[in-house]
Amino acid sequence: MQKSVGQYLFESIQQELRLPEIDANACVYSHFDQSTCQVCVDSCPSHAWVLGEESLGLNTEACDGCGLCIPACPSGALHIQYPWIIRQSGGHSIALFGCEFSAVTNRTAMLPCVHVLGLRQLLLMYKHGVSYLLITTGDCAGCKRQPSTDIYSRLQQLNELLVERGKPAMKIMQRSHQVWQSLFKTDEIISPGIKLSRRNFLRGTVQKNCREKLIQDPLNLPENRSLPPGQLLAKTKKTDVHWPYSVQLDKNKCNGCDACINLCPGEALLFSSGNKDASAVYRLNPANCNGCGICEDVCETNAISISRFSKSPDQTINLTEKTCRSCGNNFHLASIQIQSEKSLCYICQIHDHSNNLFQVL
Repeated sequence: MQKSVGQYLFESIQQELRLPEIDANACVYSHFDQSTCQVCVDSCPSHAWVLGEESLGLNTEACDGCGLCIPACPSGALHIQYPWIIRQSGGHSIALFGCEFSAVTNRTAMLPCVHVLGLRQLLLMYKHGVSYLLITTGDCAGCKRQPSTDIYSRLQQLNELLVERGKPAMKIMQRSHQVWQSLFKTDEIISPGIKLSRRNFLRGTVQKNCREKLIQDPLNLPENRSLPPGQLLAKTKKTDVHWPYSVQLDKNKCNGCDACINLCPGEALLFSSGNKDASAVYRLNPANCNGCGICEDVCETNAISISRFSKSPDQTINLTEKTCRSCGNNFHLASIQIQSEKSLCYICQIHDHSNNLFQVL
């Protein structure tokens, strides 16, 4: 039967609402158009993302709104509206999420897929006092989406990071839709539309502060969408800990060109020129790394690599300043290369200065 104009318009609007929000300015390609990033393409089970030689685009007709590209995007350029439904049970704050293919009738806490909760979202919840997740799903085994990395793998990685930093683990519970709905209907609700029993409302400042933290809805705040996961971890003085992402720099290959420093969008790599009391250094800050890979792509000597869930032992790399024998400008190299024969800056190394640009007769 042919669709009416009204049906067509309604379905078009519904399809439009399912599409992820796209912040083009946050995309890796807006910072470095030669990037090799294609995680959105690789993570899409519908093959809706199309990467060409000159553009990255979304086929809106092919996109089914699964959202699996969102946790894959390192820069937070993609977003969907996450539900923020929090309940209290046994003294714990529990976040409720349901899959759209589950049998839950109330759709306010539904996600297209529970696996759209990435490491950034898990850490945001943890930072705001959520210690448990309660999820209910459809038939994941028979689902065509099948994400390459699921929420259980991410939670395991997160808990390894937390335990190293002396923090309690976050827990996940998968239950039937009946159990899920039973907790959802409990009287004590901490959500944007706050509803509390009289007794709990009068309990004092500590619970008030807890409630204030929980009603902030951190998953959807624009300023939180692109936060590097490492920034959301508890600060630690330990150096022998893992990070969600970390830059590994080979001191023997680095030519000191500073391209990675200049292009890093999150200040995960910094250059300090030093003074009379201290030498110049590269500072590697794994807390600021989002794994975008720009530094890796721009490095001509393959001195840089991005590691996931690894340690970053060399967070300060001492540099030695030298003077280029060709152009006379100062340049720097990792101090480990001080005995090398390199007497040309990286620009003069790649240009032939033996030919004069002009000749005076």
